[in-house]
Amino acid sequence: MNTKRMLLDVIKTTVFLIALWSIVLFALPIGISIVEIEVGIQRFPPKPLLAGPLLLLGTLLALWAAFTLALSGQGTPLAVDPPRALAITGPYAYVRHPFVIGVVAQIVALGITLGSIPVIGYAAVSLIVWYYGIRPREERTLEERFGPDARAYFQHVRGFRPRLTPYRRT
Repeated sequence: MNTKRMLLDVIKTTVFLIALWSIVLFALPIGISIVEIEVGIQRFPPKPLLAGPLLLLGTLLALWAAFTLALSGQGTPLAVDPPRALAITGPYAYVRHPFVIGVVAQIVALGITLGSIPVIGYAAVSLIVWYYGIRPREERTLEERFGPDARAYFQHVRGFRPRLTPYRRT
């Protein structure tokens, strides 16, 4: 693979992550939290010792998934600049949607840190919207682009329940 292209994919992925996390993990949870306080919704006691490891694991999984798409998939997580190769290594060898799992875990961790049921609800709504609105189109596009390789991958690697052993293309 072209080193310049790989570096460009890593840079674009980094910019994407900064923009996404600025909105999804900063602006929206803080906005929800402000509304929650203004409306007078009761919070539960924050649990940072529970939230910290979940936030760390979610962040590591999301980073691993995003940069696997950049390096192994030769593209970015962006729909307008998708991977040029089917990413079936790294976390994608175990589960089809590791990036989504990681980001939802991060949002849940923020909700636990804030003691906020509405922020945890935001995580649930985000997952539902992604699962029913974005996932079908994404998987259809992968099948159109990568044909039998994508179908074999879908058959052997579940969307959200990880495999115990990594998937290997046969």
